[in-house]
Amino acid sequence: MLTRLTTLFRNPERGDTIVEVLIAIAIISLIIGGAYVTTNKSLLATRGSQERSNAVKLTEAQLEQLKGAIAKNSASVFGGGVPSPFCVYNDVATSTLQVVASSDARCRVNTAGVPTTAEPSFRLSITRVNNDFTVKNDWANVSGKTTDHIQIKYRAYQ
Repeated sequence: MLTRLTTLFRNPERGDTIVEVLIAIAIISLIIGGAYVTTNKSLLATRGSQERSNAVKLTEAQLEQLKGAIAKNSASVFGGGVPSPFCVYNDVATSTLQVVASSDARCRVNTAGVPTTAEPSFRLSITRVNNDFTVKNDWANVSGKTTDHIQIKYRAYQ
């Protein structure tokens, strides 16, 4: 009778071995790791796209300020004392457009176009060859390892 009771209470299923558990953990780790890498690359691509969009807006704004400076006072851009390269700074306090050397701190702006020393920042510069202007914007990319840039060419007449 005792043998009959032990066979009744015996569990017919066996547990998983340690090897099976380790293989399952490895497979789950690979899946989660792959999802992390894919998500991280997607996030970096999105941030890079946002930075490029901000850079295009700032470069176009600099071009519009250049056009405004030419319309108000063409000598401020075509004159002999104009630094090369330069940028056009919109002084909100005096409501004037100022042409300053691109090495000036006012040519390094944040995403709102306000001069800054903090990162991320965009460095604006304009070079002129006769009536052709090249508006250039440089910034450190999302990874911080390289510098990206965008440039727009514009032809103006006095």
